[in-house]
Amino acid sequence: MSLLEPFPNGADGLSDDETAALRRLAARLVRHRTRNRIRTVYYNGRNQLRDLGYSLPPIAKDVEIVVGWPEKAVEGLANRVVLDGVTTQDGSDLGKQVSDLLDANDLAQTAENAHTDALVHSCSFIAALQGMPDRGEPAAIIQEFPADVATGTWDSRIHGLTEALLFDVDEDETYGRQIRACYLMLPGRLVGISRDGWRWRVYARTDWQGRLPVELLAYRPDSKRPFGRSRISRTVMSLTDSAVRTFLRSEVQAELYSVPPRYFLGVTENMFRRDDGTLRPRWQIMLDQVLALPRDKQGNLPQVGTFTQASFEPHSAQLRQTALMFAAATSLPPDSMGVLTDNPSSAEAIDKAVKELCLNAESCQRRFGPAWERIIATAARIAGDGQAAAVSSQWRNPATPSRAAAADAAVKLVGANILPADSDVTYDMLDLSDRQRQTLRREQRAKRAQQALDRIDQTITQQQGVDNANSQPAAEDTGGTGQAARPTA
Repeated sequence: MSLLEPFPNGADGLSDDETAALRRLAARLVRHRTRNRIRTVYYNGRNQLRDLGYSLPPIAKDVEIVVGWPEKAVEGLANRVVLDGVTTQDGSDLGKQVSDLLDANDLAQTAENAHTDALVHSCSFIAALQGMPDRGEPAAIIQEFPADVATGTWDSRIHGLTEALLFDVDEDETYGRQIRACYLMLPGRLVGISRDGWRWRVYARTDWQGRLPVELLAYRPDSKRPFGRSRISRTVMSLTDSAVRTFLRSEVQAELYSVPPRYFLGVTENMFRRDDGTLRPRWQIMLDQVLALPRDKQGNLPQVGTFTQASFEPHSAQLRQTALMFAAATSLPPDSMGVLTDNPSSAEAIDKAVKELCLNAESCQRRFGPAWERIIATAARIAGDGQAAAVSSQWRNPATPSRAAAADAAVKLVGANILPADSDVTYDMLDLSDRQRQTLRREQRAKRAQQALDRIDQTITQQQGVDNANSQPAAEDTGGTGQAARPTA
């Protein structure tokens, strides 16, 4: 992990209270930097060996063992928390300006990054910023900030942030992570700070009324920890360290104890010396296929024997037990941890194993959804689209059912007259992509509009027929001669 340069503690153009807020929030970032960095190290598989000090030889410390279980814990849940698009709450069109704004910000990729960072660091931040269209940027920018470069102050009364400090960083392979700009958001004002050589200065200041244009995505928050908890918990890190040691012990045994250990009776140390007087290494004595030993001074022949070959089963059993404990701690199915069993898991067993994970994903969707809806509405406001309709987040089913299973469930509900066939809810149950949903909804609205026009035309035609019938004069009886009949006596 590349190091991040020190945070600025002031800037030209800041007032005294703004400077105090900047320093206070930057100090909070520094306090949490170590823990955030440790979790990033575990997520990237770069955690170091935590040797207990008595079971591994010194040479084992140079062996690099990578266990990707923390990444598996994060990705296993992140893959089930997928923002599949947004729709309007009243069922109307999303609007071209809002749709183009979301496409320009690559909402799907931004949401994926934000969710992953939230699971790694316990939270992440999404902000709506003013763009520069003259530089090729959209009118409003929806940007994600991980917790190691962003922080804020949470207010439980408004269920939001009352102040925030966001650092925009660039990844540089030579100089590490360089801060490009930072955004200080305080009640009633937004301050943009950029680098000017070795100094920092305020380049923009905007008055802002209402909720700050930044939202918090927290994983499993509560009243005591509003910024959530990391998916890479202490339990996950401890079990990962145990798995690394188990892998390393098995590797050392495979390299140094692949041949049965020998024992010698009636030998002296001088028998294992080279011609130059130095002792032969132990590994050379163990791996020598032909071992010649002279008789001792009394003429006795040394005795050589072998011990029973060490088994790998204790290592495999310990690793299997550690994997099961890790799967239980992270709600992952044991099969995904590489644990092999004699009998493969049935479909019912797999569904039971992932049920808790799906409930966890649904909980994330309930917490993340309102934040995305508010930040999209704020971005539309910044872009100047004051007439944008309220949006609703669209999430993919965390159970990831097959198309056949989803279609079968929809057909049964429609057949039981629980859902109409042309309902948006029915379309959503089919687990289609956001583009497919929009196409179906657009075609359905066009079909309904055409049906309404047809009914209007039919009504007008029927009314015209009635009016024509009422306005037609009654024909007189002419007796078949075409003249009026005379009355008879």
